[in-house]
Amino acid sequence: MNKILRYISTLILLVFLPGNVFSADEICWGQEGYDLYECRVENICKEYESPKPVYSSQDFQPAENATPEFQNQKVSAPALDTAKKTYRENMGNIYKCGIIQSQRNSLKKLLKFIKQESTGELSDAIGGKVDQRINRLELQSNAIWCALTDSKTEQNKLNILKETTYQMCKYTSYLEYIKSYYEKIWNDYKRTNPTDSQLNSWWYDDATLAQLTKTTPREVSNYINQTKNGIAVEISHTYKVFPLAYHAYSEYENNFPIHFLLEVVEGDFLILRSTLHKTIMPIAQLGLKVINAMSY
Repeated sequence: MNKILRYISTLILLVFLPGNVFSADEICWGQEGYDLYECRVENICKEYESPKPVYSSQDFQPAENATPEFQNQKVSAPALDTAKKTYRENMGNIYKCGIIQSQRNSLKKLLKFIKQESTGELSDAIGGKVDQRINRLELQSNAIWCALTDSKTEQNKLNILKETTYQMCKYTSYLEYIKSYYEKIWNDYKRTNPTDSQLNSWWYDDATLAQLTKTTPREVSNYINQTKNGIAVEISHTYKVFPLAYHAYSEYENNFPIHFLLEVVEGDFLILRSTLHKTIMPIAQLGLKVINAMSY
């Protein structure tokens, strides 16, 4: 628990203190674009990478390769939309695989404990159900391509915290990259295209004017500003959701072993009730016979 608290404290400092804490500009000096993003991931985000990842996450691609998710769909920033989808799938699958791994390890330990029961009745009563649950978890794990590397640890809080922090670091670094990517588009457009005042002057003939005014500088400026605002909102949203999602996972991981133990208690109680019934019934029958005999 102390390790987790120290880790969260460090994370909060890194997220909310000024950007020079990362010294990214010094580490990755002279690089730009996607190369700068990869440098930040390698020199900053790698610090949080989990040694026992539960899911092989998808990587973010260069912005120029991004395409809308659906054919003929028109979006202002396909790189942003694609990144959102990739990040949410990565985080969702990490938590799913984390839950599967914790449940599987807990059930295997529970099954081992049940089989140590001397009479074997408890194993006969609920051992098969536990085996079925473990098999279902294995199928679920294969369905989403989990990479479950830990077969013993029941609680994976610190590991999952590292893995999700690594993903968040990569994602926010990528968002900064695509923000600069779209800013560059705007700057390149301004250098190679006329201003609004030039478009309204006699400088261009009708044919050239018709071609240039397909997308005016003002429209491009609005498009870039909307994209930058969308990226800023997404970064803020990512920081807000991250602790909430982790807290929900942590609480679930704390509670689900209790349900398994309650099932063991239920099975043990049913065995006890059956045993008591077998033991007490002859005594009860004897008592009834004595009472009936005395009544004559």
